[in-house]
Amino acid sequence: MLTRPKRDTITRYDLDGDLLLTYAIDTFDTIIPADDDLRARLVHEDHDAPAGGHLGRENTFAAISHDFFWPRMYKWIRIWVRSCEVCQRVKPVASKQAPLRPLPIATSAWRSISMDFIFGLPHDAQGRTGILVFVDRFSKMVHLAPVVAEVPADESAELFLDLVFRHH
Repeated sequence: MLTRPKRDTITRYDLDGDLLLTYAIDTFDTIIPADDDLRARLVHEDHDAPAGGHLGRENTFAAISHDFFWPRMYKWIRIWVRSCEVCQRVKPVASKQAPLRPLPIATSAWRSISMDFIFGLPHDAQGRTGILVFVDRFSKMVHLAPVVAEVPADESAELFLDLVFRHH
């Protein structure tokens, strides 16, 4: 069944086997019968095949609807693309990230401290491959502590007390 706007632009119909060809001003479309295998082959060619490139719902619909038509075609293509394993595997995650909130401005030394780890360094004589970094956000003074690849929370707290809290 054709929509009224589409019917109004058609100037001629032809039957080619099971396919209905429609001719409008300067264009022609092929009306696809209710044949899921034929529809799947068309979508496969424009979406899954190497030349198709997994373009997504909108671009796949645009490519197919340029030459073909069947009722509820957009919904059919949307379901096809949504179930495409390759698209789901490589599609970026559209999860909403929490907004960043700035830290308050430090007003005096050692009232606000940043802490971070640096790993993947060459090991020292004791086999440590990381550095625990403490930075005063006001003065930018730094304290460093060599650490092993995995540092438990209690050891990080001890290093903070020994290297920072005790001196400031």
